[in-house]
Amino acid sequence: MRLRMISLFVISLFLFSVIGVAAQEPVTLRMSVWGSLSDQEAYQARLDLAAQQFPNITVELLYTPDDYDQRIQTMMAGGDAPDIVQMAEAIHGFSSRGQLLALDDLISGASLDMEARFGTNHLQYQYEGSQYALPDRGGAMIVYYNTDMFDAAGVDYPTAEWTWEDFLAAAQALTLRDGDAVTQYGFAAGGWWPWWMSFIYQNGGAVLDETGAPAFNTPEVAEALQLYNDLVYTYGVAPSPEDYANLGTNSPDPLFAQGKVAIIMTGFWNIASLRDVPDLNWDIAPVWGNVERGTVAFGSGLAITSSSAHPEEAFQIINFLTDEAAQTVIVERGQDAPANVAVLSGELFLSGETFANRDIYMETFAESADAIIALPLIPQWNEMQSVMSATLDEYFLNAIDTQTAIDQIQADLEDLLQ
Repeated sequence: MRLRMISLFVISLFLFSVIGVAAQEPVTLRMSVWGSLSDQEAYQARLDLAAQQFPNITVELLYTPDDYDQRIQTMMAGGDAPDIVQMAEAIHGFSSRGQLLALDDLISGASLDMEARFGTNHLQYQYEGSQYALPDRGGAMIVYYNTDMFDAAGVDYPTAEWTWEDFLAAAQALTLRDGDAVTQYGFAAGGWWPWWMSFIYQNGGAVLDETGAPAFNTPEVAEALQLYNDLVYTYGVAPSPEDYANLGTNSPDPLFAQGKVAIIMTGFWNIASLRDVPDLNWDIAPVWGNVERGTVAFGSGLAITSSSAHPEEAFQIINFLTDEAAQTVIVERGQDAPANVAVLSGELFLSGETFANRDIYMETFAESADAIIALPLIPQWNEMQSVMSATLDEYFLNAIDTQTAIDQIQADLEDLLQ
C-alpha cells in the first residue's frame, strides 16, 4: 500500500512537471501597429515590460506606417495575419468577416471589469453584442480655449457643466468685429464628422438607432444640425467654408494657434502642437452637452486575429498592455492619452509635464471618459461617412435647408444599409 502511494506521488510529480513545462513553452506572437517612429518606440518599450511579466512570450512588433488597414487585410487574405492588431474605426470591417476573435470569454476568464478600466470607451469596439478589442489609446475630443480672450470678455471658463446655452452665449461674447469683418471668432469647427456628430449625440440623437437602422431624420438630429449651421450663418460666431479659404486654412487648429479664435474642439494631439507657440495663453476643458454630454474618442484598440494559434497568450499581452503599468509608458513618453481611466486620473498624466509647457487642466480627459459616444462603427462605417458628407458638404455651404439634408441622408443611409 505504501509502495503504491509512493508510486502515485511520483507519477503526480511527473505529470505536474510535464504540465508546468508545457505551460511555460516559448510562444512567439506578432503585433502590428501604425504611427510615427516615436509611436513604434513607445510600443516596443511597453512590450519590453510585457516580456518581463511573461518571459515565455516573445512579441515581434510589425510597424506599418502607411495603408495600414489595406496591408493588414492583404496579410489576412494571404494567411499571414499577425496575432495582435491595432484597430480603430475600421475594426468592424474586420470583425464582421470573422477575421477578429470575440474576446468575451477571455475577458470573463480574466475577471476584467471593462467599465472600471476604460469607462464607456470600450463600447465602440463592440459588434453584435461581442467585444473585439481592448481600448489602448483613447483621448476624447476636448475644448481648447484662449484664456486671454475669455478674461478680456469677462466670460467664465468652460466646464463639464456647460450647456448649449452657455456655449452659445460665450461664443457670441467672444466674437469681435470691425464693421462687418470678424477679427476674432468665438468658435471654429467645420465639416469633419466628429464635430457635427458630437452635437447630434449631445442632443439625444443618433446616426443609427438601437436596432442598427438609420435614425437621421429625427427632431433631435435636426435641432443639433440647425444650431451647428446657425453658429456660422445666423449668429456669425464661427467661420464658413468661404471664410476658411480666405484665412488660408481649412482647419480650426491653426486659427487657434494664430490667436484668431477663442474656442475649438479637437483632439489630444493639439497639446503638443501648441506647446511651443509663443505668447499664446490657453487651457483645456471637457466638451459641453445639451440633453446629455457627448464627445468622440480618438484612439485605437488592440484586437486578436481569429487565425492566431495562441489566443490565450495574445490576450495576456493585450490585457497587460492596457493595464496601468504599460499604459503609464504612454504618458511617460508623451505619446498620447491612455485609454486606462486610472492612468488618466494618475498624478503623472494630470501634471501634464510630459505633454505641455504650462499648467493645464489635464483632468479634462478623465472627466470626458464617461461622455464618449459609442460610435456606430458597423462594417459600412466608411461608406456611411461618404454618404453623409455628400449632403452635409452642401448643407454647410448653406445651399440646402435642414429638413432637406436630413431626409436625403436618411434615404441614402437606408439604401446603403439595405
